[in-house]
Amino acid sequence: MRYGKWAILGLLIACAPVAKENANQEGTPSGEKSAAVSPTGTQAAEPVAKIEFDKVEHDFGKIREGEKVSYRFKVKNPGTVPLRITDVKPSCGCTAPAWTKEPIPPGGEGFVEVVFDSQGRSGEQLKTVTVFANTDPPSHLLRFRGEVIPANKQ
Repeated sequence: MRYGKWAILGLLIACAPVAKENANQEGTPSGEKSAAVSPTGTQAAEPVAKIEFDKVEHDFGKIREGEKVSYRFKVKNPGTVPLRITDVKPSCGCTAPAWTKEPIPPGGEGFVEVVFDSQGRSGEQLKTVTVFANTDPPSHLLRFRGEVIPANKQ
């Protein structure tokens, strides 16, 4: 039985994480259920909202170089909790976004607007903006395209 106590010790060590994991699933020492925890270790703050766009891609068609064009994507909240658009990030510096800053109530509508500056651009352009909101998933991609006609070819 020289290896017997080492084998028992090994089994105890191997089973320890399982016991701890099961304790976390069952509840806290007081018998209460623990709060939902995200993969980053933080507790979930609020229910997630839902978001719908009238469309996710817009085509500006032909644009003269130097022209600024804009499009307003319509946003709907088909969910049961207020929708909060927290940020909108463009894929390049040629695009300036604007969006509904106040919470959009259930059944309400808002917008995400993109302004594309074609100065210094030519040919086919495909740009994106990423919309961040209190949704699952938290980010949504909107695209727009256009063909910039160089100023010297007008």
